[in-house]
Amino acid sequence: MVSQRQKLARKKFKAENPALFPKPEPTPPKDPNKPKKNKKKSTFKRKKPESDDPRNPKKTKFTKRPLRVPGMKPGDSCYICKAVDHIAKLCPQKAEWERDKICLLCRQRGHSLKRCPNKRDGDESIGAKLCYNCGETGHSLANCSQPIQDGGTKYASCFVCNEQGHLSKDCPKNANGIYPKGGSCKICGGVTHLARDCPDKAKRFTTSYDRKAFGIGEKSTGKANSASGMAVHDDCKLKFLELKAKRNYRFIVFKILNQQVSVEKLGSPEETYEDFTSSLPPNECRYAVYDFDFTTDENCQKSKIFFIAWAPDISKVREKMVYASSKDRFKRELDGIQVELQATDPSEMSLDIVKGRAL
Repeated sequence: MVSQRQKLARKKFKAENPALFPKPEPTPPKDPNKPKKNKKKSTFKRKKPESDDPRNPKKTKFTKRPLRVPGMKPGDSCYICKAVDHIAKLCPQKAEWERDKICLLCRQRGHSLKRCPNKRDGDESIGAKLCYNCGETGHSLANCSQPIQDGGTKYASCFVCNEQGHLSKDCPKNANGIYPKGGSCKICGGVTHLARDCPDKAKRFTTSYDRKAFGIGEKSTGKANSASGMAVHDDCKLKFLELKAKRNYRFIVFKILNQQVSVEKLGSPEETYEDFTSSLPPNECRYAVYDFDFTTDENCQKSKIFFIAWAPDISKVREKMVYASSKDRFKRELDGIQVELQATDPSEMSLDIVKGRAL
């Protein structure tokens, strides 16, 4: 893009050297009395294709296209055998294709719901859109205008026990719920819903410090909540919340014991950073949280919570791997970590380094 300075320089150069920029001569006006030239018309004519019909030789010839198969758009084909002369409904290979299909009524392989032998004659509700709340066809439960009663599954049929009144996910005979291959909700461990629909999802991410809000001490699934198989004890989150909100402790040291992260030591607010470093064992790995107070260049008092992963060089290799694989998951459980520090030697977590990371 041309700047204003370049425009002024070009204008000044043009004024100093007018010979280099001669003015163009004006074009003469057109003569109105001059006759116009007529363009020659093309004598080329395309020949029309001759007709093969001897009765009407002047009739133009059109290319015939095949008629569209009913139920199929032009260019489509049967999705079973890829043929273009019929649809999948009339495919001769449909019986073989349905051999591995599972019926939605009897849950047996070899046929679809439309060809199910257990289907009663004249029962049009099977296969049609049925409301589980009012029992009428034509709309689903989400679009029902009636108030929801009995959980909205009064007219639902369970394919596990073949009884009416509940869905298969709530069936007492279905141990896996909506997880046919096994598994459970990652938040509460239930099998009747996904993690995105879990009712305890809000409790997990709330900022309240209440014991009930975080589910501490109420219900423990006893399952590991990290990729390495490590569980987190309830006291870890409870003590960390007291450090963050009430500042009851200066530091907390965590230890993995019996496939579970638990609290090993609590530091009082009067203890110093030297007391914290001396509490870490020289030949074993640990997790630690430290509440560091410092003064900024503007003479403002601030504090930051450090998460320290202590893994000395002389510790066992297996112990290092266990602590390294569980670190990220355990850190996510402690909501409010501001700075992370990894140390293999006391010099890597000296007070000067901590001050530099805080500022």
